[in-house]
Amino acid sequence: MIDMHRKVAKDIVHKGHDDDVLIYDAHHLLPAWLPAAIVQRANLDPMDLEVINQAYRLDSERLVLRSLPTIIDLQALEQAGLSDCLPELLTHYEKTTDHLILSGVWVLESTEAKLARLPGCGNGLSLDQRRQVHDVLKTLDGCPQQGLLYFTLFNDTANYFFYRKHHEHVPGLMLIEAARQAMYAQFYEHSGYARGEVSISIVDLLSSFPRYTESSFQVDVLVGDYEGMAQPRARKVDKRARFFQRGELVADIRLHGEVIKMPVFKRMRNINIDPVCWFRPLKGIRHEVLVRLDSGRHLSARLELLSMAGLQVQCDSPLDASERGHVYLYLESEGMLSLPLQSLQSLHASDAAKAGTLKLHLAELDSPLRFKWREVLKQFAYFSHEETAPAPAPALGQPVWMTFDQTSAMPEHRKEA
Repeated sequence: MIDMHRKVAKDIVHKGHDDDVLIYDAHHLLPAWLPAAIVQRANLDPMDLEVINQAYRLDSERLVLRSLPTIIDLQALEQAGLSDCLPELLTHYEKTTDHLILSGVWVLESTEAKLARLPGCGNGLSLDQRRQVHDVLKTLDGCPQQGLLYFTLFNDTANYFFYRKHHEHVPGLMLIEAARQAMYAQFYEHSGYARGEVSISIVDLLSSFPRYTESSFQVDVLVGDYEGMAQPRARKVDKRARFFQRGELVADIRLHGEVIKMPVFKRMRNINIDPVCWFRPLKGIRHEVLVRLDSGRHLSARLELLSMAGLQVQCDSPLDASERGHVYLYLESEGMLSLPLQSLQSLHASDAAKAGTLKLHLAELDSPLRFKWREVLKQFAYFSHEETAPAPAPALGQPVWMTFDQTSAMPEHRKEA
């Protein structure tokens, strides 16, 4: 297991618990080479210059990563057992008669690891060294920037969801979720948007799995924009996550999405819920509720059903249908929620003084409380049924806000912001 602080922060990847974060050890892919003049004119302080010199060597007018050969002899490549890597290397090196010459700026770390088998190649940089080098390079004018971020997959084979059934390979669904998390982390690093300022709505997701991903070996994830580097504060995203294991591509996932500002997103998701729809509480809400009446009585009840118009509860104490008051519910993520009551209705007798199943009719809710109550139904409950006949009118009349407009509730009639 790893130290939890190495994981990406849970809020960055839109998760509620550290256990659900599937990526760690974030760092940027370093350019394979850069013009030496960029560093020369930067007038770096001695410490920063030493960081660069430990990672790069001067080769003519270029600074080249010490772990990468500038020229590869084809015979040496064959002797090292790397002939099968030639198609991969040709994406980064130009081929001449008998050797390859480094030309590409962005050489994958998996390719770099393979080339370490060639004679004379230096050792690769540690994770901390790569972070230090990137921190210096990003301050240099004219330095190549691609926004490519590496992560390591946190492949917990005891995971309560992905490995509930034992696998000898990493489930594809786990790779898709890891890709989504890595894309969010890369987005907040390079988009110019702050966390909580926008939401990404997925339009489509394209996934390919050319090889099985073994559960017993490390998996590295490389994430970036599909073509080049996106403009700051773009309104659309086109991200790509590539998964590598033992130097081979095992999964390739592409995501198209829309960037929506949070106020607009909230208006889009502010759906109407018909008051005749009743829901069963599922999670995040305690079934024990407290009823406090204006007369001063306090009663406990067990929650059964919820709607925009009221609650259905089981209560062992008799109540007066004419009494007003408040009902209190406890939400795991919010704490105590108080809702005003307009009247009570017994479902087992015409006489509300008898105990049993009761409907608690809500009084009119102000706009913020109505929004909050609707979010409770959306997040913590599941549809049970619709009332086939109108409920008896509350003693003091149905609040105007509960009147349901069938036309305005239909998607084709709703206007999105």
